[in-house]
Amino acid sequence: MLEEGLKKQEILKILEKKLKNDFTYESGSILGSMCTEPLEFGKQVYNKYISKNLGDPGLFLGTAALEEELISEIGEIFGEQNIIGTFTTGGSEANLIAMRIVKKLRPDIKKPEVVLPISAHISFDKAADLLGIKLRKAKLKANYDLDLTHFESLINKNTCGVVGIAGTTSLGLIDPIEDIGKIIEERDIFFHIDAAFGGFVLPFLKELNYEIPPWDFTVKSVSSITADPHKMGLGVIPSGGFFLRDASILQKTGFEIPYLAGGNFKHFHIVGTRPGGTIIAFWAIIKFLGINGFKEIVKRCMDNTQYLAKRISEIDGIKLAADPMMNVVGITTENGESICEIDDELRKKNWMLGKFTDFNLIRVVMMPHIVREHIVKFIDDLEKIVKKLKII
Repeated sequence: MLEEGLKKQEILKILEKKLKNDFTYESGSILGSMCTEPLEFGKQVYNKYISKNLGDPGLFLGTAALEEELISEIGEIFGEQNIIGTFTTGGSEANLIAMRIVKKLRPDIKKPEVVLPISAHISFDKAADLLGIKLRKAKLKANYDLDLTHFESLINKNTCGVVGIAGTTSLGLIDPIEDIGKIIEERDIFFHIDAAFGGFVLPFLKELNYEIPPWDFTVKSVSSITADPHKMGLGVIPSGGFFLRDASILQKTGFEIPYLAGGNFKHFHIVGTRPGGTIIAFWAIIKFLGINGFKEIVKRCMDNTQYLAKRISEIDGIKLAADPMMNVVGITTENGESICEIDDELRKKNWMLGKFTDFNLIRVVMMPHIVREHIVKFIDDLEKIVKKLKII
């Protein structure tokens, strides 16, 4: 540390130099991220309220009340207004909270197990490692849909929870949530939905008259949902969310902190300090955009998705891994050859996609920062690379 501090302008110049190698959303080269540039208005609001700490909500009563209002509004678009919930750092923390609840609600099960698709996010593996839960992973069919028969066969006397995905990390597909709900109906099994990506896409796709299978609290057996504002909600990074149908679960499983300046309260969180600014910012974003604003954003993303899908289908040697259900496009080889070499060549040209070696695909997430000219340039490079590698 320096003895004397530097001038602000000098510090800013140093930072600009040190951060010049960071990729930017506006460049269009970030094609594989499920995050995007937060809405400018959200950033302004966040900066104004950056000191709010909901780790001690008794000191920030207005912020805490605003979070409850926001959760109720989100619950409404998820099919059930009278829910409880909490904002988190992201989907990984929200899924960890869900898995902890799954285990705590069934103390009678000494060797707890959770059944979930093999396409589930890595955060469930992290949670299982921390909590001592065994994961039983159901396989997928050749078209990447969940093998429901195999899923059902994995449920046994040690099953305390099941997980369905509404917007898989690899392809943005939706598991048969309603069918899973029927399988566990009338059984004491917690049903968690990971809609970290899909949560702020699917309600607006439905508004745009896309055929969306039931995935949220409209399915009676669904217990909780993960959904991330910092993905398609355009919230400030990091902003996640955990939403729960049964409010009594907080009293049964919540942590209690008696010593805070604001007083005693119960919460679900693994972390202590919790930014209120991200919540206030997302409240402002929802009020600013409204349903129609989100519909417009999702429509633009889907128009670009359909354009990219069409262009990919015109390139010999590669194909769509699956028809896009939302704004996620998977690309694989027609002959089953490894996708890795294509990905390596794309990275040399600064195209940053997601790579899934288990499924032999690379993934484009058509986020709001991607515009048509970026897609045209990407397709041009992709076509040249496929021809160069002679993948036929």
